[in-house]
Amino acid sequence: MSSRKTLLKHADELAQDVFNAWNASGEALVHKAFLYKTARHIAKNHRAFGLLSDGDEDKESIARLMFVRAYKIYSARQAARFN
Repeated sequence: MSSRKTLLKHADELAQDVFNAWNASGEALVHKAFLYKTARHIAKNHRAFGLLSDGDEDKESIARLMFVRAYKIYSARQAARFN
């Protein structure tokens, strides 16, 4: 299993993987991935215009952490299914 640090580094790619592999059993994970991608998009746009607030950064960071935690559970369950 990957470390949290590695997962946080690759959260963007992992979120996209979840969107690509979406199925009914992963709705909660897809929701968290969507929240993360949305928060990241908002923060990125605000950064580009010098309008990034502490709240924007906090939302992005919290959403990323929530997604990564959910992804770790999801990936462990997927690994268990196929082992």
